[in-house]
Amino acid sequence: MITLSIMLLGLYACEKNDDEQTNPNNPTDGFTINGIFYDTPNCYIEFDDDNSPNEFNLFFLNGRMYDNQTNVNNSSGDYLFSTNMTNFVFYNIRALENPDIVIPQYPNIQTGKQYAGGASDSVIVHDGQVVSLSPPFTSNGFEFGMPDPDVGTIHYPGASGPFITINAYTYDSNTQTGSIDVDYQFTDMNGVNITGHYEGTLGVILD
Repeated sequence: MITLSIMLLGLYACEKNDDEQTNPNNPTDGFTINGIFYDTPNCYIEFDDDNSPNEFNLFFLNGRMYDNQTNVNNSSGDYLFSTNMTNFVFYNIRALENPDIVIPQYPNIQTGKQYAGGASDSVIVHDGQVVSLSPPFTSNGFEFGMPDPDVGTIHYPGASGPFITINAYTYDSNTQTGSIDVDYQFTDMNGVNITGHYEGTLGVILD
């Protein structure tokens, strides 16, 4: 299992500039647990862009991500998160769990397919808290820090899934931006069913 610090591979820096619901009057970019909606108006996609790509990752959150490959202010973890983040969804999509789906070369991705997320890494967090670094660190007007593993609720996958369907996807290689439309279903280890949706722009991170 992973902790809220999300220890992943070091990635190329990219930041997202959305932070709004696709429909502010009827928000749908987020996930629902027991009738409670948690918004995640930002999305990032990480591509495995080596010669033998075998995975990609999707992140949905109500904050921003920052590549921490330089270990800013002696912080650990591969990512920093903006201090306003409380909700976070991570889907690790590997060829291992999807043998009938060919993981394409970056930046392509198949649509109209249901993918199984990697059970060892995929996770959903709500009501979390990000702690400021010392000294504080800001980038593009946002302060970034490290998640507190003792604050919030962490949902790990149960015996089946989690699953995510990519309905539509676009990408501009010149600007490294695009859009994506997904629906996902996540049953945690306690049998709690979580459903989510995201439709909007995305940021891109390269492995």
